[in-house]
Amino acid sequence: MILPPHILDNGGVAVVTAVNDDAVFNGSLLRSPEMASVKELRVQRGYASAGLAYNGGIKTSASPVMVFAHQDIFFPQGWFEFLSQTIREIAIKDPNWGVLGVYGTGTSGQAIGHIYSTGLEKVLGHPLEEPQEASSLDEVVLVVRRSAGLQFDEALPGFHLYGTDICLQARNQGLKCYVVSDFCIHNSNGLSVLPSDYTRAFLYMRRKWRGHLPVKTPCMLITRWGIPLLQHNLAVWTKVMFNRYPVGKRCADPSALYRRLLREGRIQNLVAAQREISGGQAPVCCAAQEASDH
Repeated sequence: MILPPHILDNGGVAVVTAVNDDAVFNGSLLRSPEMASVKELRVQRGYASAGLAYNGGIKTSASPVMVFAHQDIFFPQGWFEFLSQTIREIAIKDPNWGVLGVYGTGTSGQAIGHIYSTGLEKVLGHPLEEPQEASSLDEVVLVVRRSAGLQFDEALPGFHLYGTDICLQARNQGLKCYVVSDFCIHNSNGLSVLPSDYTRAFLYMRRKWRGHLPVKTPCMLITRWGIPLLQHNLAVWTKVMFNRYPVGKRCADPSALYRRLLREGRIQNLVAAQREISGGQAPVCCAAQEASDH
């Protein structure tokens, strides 16, 4: 099913987010310049897991395309229009795509995408010339086509690894997932160690997908014996003990951070990229413009 261009404006995209901190939500996602124009925003509160929260958003929204975003994501000017253009490009080649993301793991195991993490204090990845097929996606932003019929696993505990899980579900249904070059800022506090919720999600995924192991996630491999998780924690704990593990902080003004990154030439200018795609013309339509915060 190819999505017609006219349903990819604000009326055709729902934004779903799980919120447990209004200060973070107001200072990051709602601070995105085009969020005020989004006609369908589903704010999910009080849920014990991402699966429960996001499936609730699927049930109550009507849009053909659903953007599932962390409460601490900042979408720059032009983000939604760039997404619309990208979806139209993908739909020509693969009308039955399943899930899109802004950062993830390619089919060869390489990290791909283009985002800025305040928690890591750096730009991750680089702009892509075209969408790249992915084996797993980071949970910061996930875009799902409603007609794909995908649902999040409500038994997966907490707010971790559901991006990898839904990609594996899509693959089982013969659907492909892609990383798209739609830059955004993950305005998060850094972590010195992975929370216990991550370990629970890791163990659940190991049981659920034991016939597909090893599974490469954007963070680490999921294996039968869980050695990568143990190695990761040991390495991080060692660095923390010797004060060699930098931990960034959430910024008060992500829009100012975005402007600084643009001035420094470190990131993609989405508005300029749109003009380049459209042959120097302005965009046809003006669409609206990490998991431990739960």
